[in-house]
Amino acid sequence: MSLYQRLPHRRAAPHAWSPLTDAEWARLEPLVTPRNPGRPTDRRRLWDAIFWIACSRKPWRELPEHLGRPDTAHRALRRAGQAGIFPTLLLLVSDDRDLGGWEALRWRICRAVRRIAKLLPLAVTLMANRLGLRDALPCPPEKLPWPALSENVRRIAPLIQSPTLFATVAAELRLLHRLLAGDFRAWRRTE
Repeated sequence: MSLYQRLPHRRAAPHAWSPLTDAEWARLEPLVTPRNPGRPTDRRRLWDAIFWIACSRKPWRELPEHLGRPDTAHRALRRAGQAGIFPTLLLLVSDDRDLGGWEALRWRICRAVRRIAKLLPLAVTLMANRLGLRDALPCPPEKLPWPALSENVRRIAPLIQSPTLFATVAAELRLLHRLLAGDFRAWRRTE
């Protein structure tokens, strides 16, 4: 895939939350278990809590008691984001040909990425955009920046300052640069 090419956007089938099945947990567990675990915790229940929040769109304080404490689940989601597991998970759920059992987790993983988008590096959001995972994006795709294209426009920025260009051409180039950079206010707001 070239730097400018991106896959067509598609949506996963939204569904109500349900606990992870044994098969789903068997696929997810090796990727979400930290290498140096601290206190012993029920990781499966923790990820059930994270996916409950992601699928329900409700605030953390409304997490059902049987799924644990909201602050524990939120902290685990933040740590997973800092550990860099979401790019791997996005790659696993993005392939339409043969998901190998990941199709049931696509909606939940995309919603979890969307839930934590403000805390993830911009590169993860742009990766979800290039992979066509609309459900993982915190805003419409046209509001996100196109960094590769924006860099090329930046190279012609000195021409904008040139007195030989007509004022209208310079204004058009500035507008193009703003459009390629995306709408920062839109994509930094999440549900």
